[in-house]
Amino acid sequence: MFSHKIEFRVEWGETDTAGIIFYPNYYRWFDRATHALFRAAGMPISQLIRDGYAHPILEGGCKFSVPLYYDDLVTLETVVTEVRSKVFRLEHTVRRGEVITGQGFEVRAWVKQNETADGKTMAAIAIPEEFAAKLRG
Repeated sequence: MFSHKIEFRVEWGETDTAGIIFYPNYYRWFDRATHALFRAAGMPISQLIRDGYAHPILEGGCKFSVPLYYDDLVTLETVVTEVRSKVFRLEHTVRRGEVITGQGFEVRAWVKQNETADGKTMAAIAIPEEFAAKLRG
């Protein structure tokens, strides 16, 4: 399956008053990593949105093992672990050096947005094969 890594430093605004990472930032990082993975696979989210696709999260979670601190250098690896008809699963591993600080996942749907007289509607659709193949690697 397709995988991608990003690297960044923990910013001051991502920490609490003790300089320890505020846990919801892991979910922001997962989303950032998902966008980077899509871009690396040749499917920039911005283009997919223009084409009417969206990828809402149906389920997510994270296990926090070791705290991160301000200015820590973080490597976040994202792996597509499952591609089904209308949904796919991503698993994220956050590391400081070789130490795993957290592991999480997202299950996302492949959705088509349509404009109607009443506004936008969304419906889960089968992942188009050209995109499913890229997710599988």
